[in-house]
Formats: sequence, structure tokens, C-alpha cells
Amino acid sequence: MVHIYYEPGHHADISFHIAVRQGTRQHHWEFGDMDPVPGLSDEEVNEIICYVRELQYANDIFTDPAGLAACQS
Repeated sequence: MVHIYYEPGHHADISFHIAVRQGTRQHHWEFGDMDPVPGLSDEEVNEIICYVRELQYANDIFTDPAGLAACQS
């Protein structure tokens, strides 16, 4: 997830929520489709997104602090 493919301008936070709830087809990786992840609350998904965004920001994947919106909730 610490890759330019997943920066906020390409994959908004909502796309992570949708992937967790509905799963997603393989598109930026070669290990198959992602199944839905049951049992996570919206708050827990936001915490995961915040963690990923903080890693991306720290590694200069993006530089606009607005990309850390998931960390504000």
C-alpha cells in the first residue's frame, strides 16, 4: 500500500472502504482478487486507512496533508 498506485489522488479513502466491504478484482498486484473482509467497523477501517496514509506521507508518496483526512476522525 506504500506505493504511488494507492496515493489519495488515485485511490481515495472511500475506495478502501469499498474494497473491505465488497472485495475487489486484482488490478495492481499479481496475487489474485481481494475478498471482502468481514467483521471490521467503519472506525476500524478508518484506522487502517490512517495508518496506510501516514506511511505513504512519511515516504513521500504524497505531500499534501489533506491526504491524511482519515486520521482526523
